[in-house]
Amino acid sequence: MIDLPPGYQLERGSVKDRKLLIKFMELTYHELFPQQSYFNHLTTTVDQYLSAKTPLWWIIFSGDKVAGLWMGNGIDQVSGDRYGHIFLVYVTPEYRRRGLATTLIKVAQDWVISRGENKLGLQVFNINQPAVNLYDNLGFQTQSRLMFKEF
Repeated sequence: MIDLPPGYQLERGSVKDRKLLIKFMELTYHELFPQQSYFNHLTTTVDQYLSAKTPLWWIIFSGDKVAGLWMGNGIDQVSGDRYGHIFLVYVTPEYRRRGLATTLIKVAQDWVISRGENKLGLQVFNINQPAVNLYDNLGFQTQSRLMFKEF
């Protein structure tokens, strides 16, 4: 059972929500990397991966979609097991600190369990300390680090 604050609703999205998903992704990246203005690659990512197999959920308040979750699949590179992977959790700034992201993580967990899987993964930027804190508090543990060297 999903527990939302009074007045909020959970709604399943669809591939028809492509534009809003891209907008939420762009908002996320603009918040984290305000000095960068070019995020066209996010449209390519959505076009490549959004499908009926990568579901969306929205939290709605007063008719507006104020938070979203986009799920997909991953393969654990150590065990080879398939797992549910969170592509995006986004809550608009004025609706944060109300438990909406925690609710969306619960939706993600329920989706993973309904598919017979037992692992949920995500990637978070180290500079996004509020998200890192949330995921730590919800029991996520670091398995690996994504590293780059630029030339």
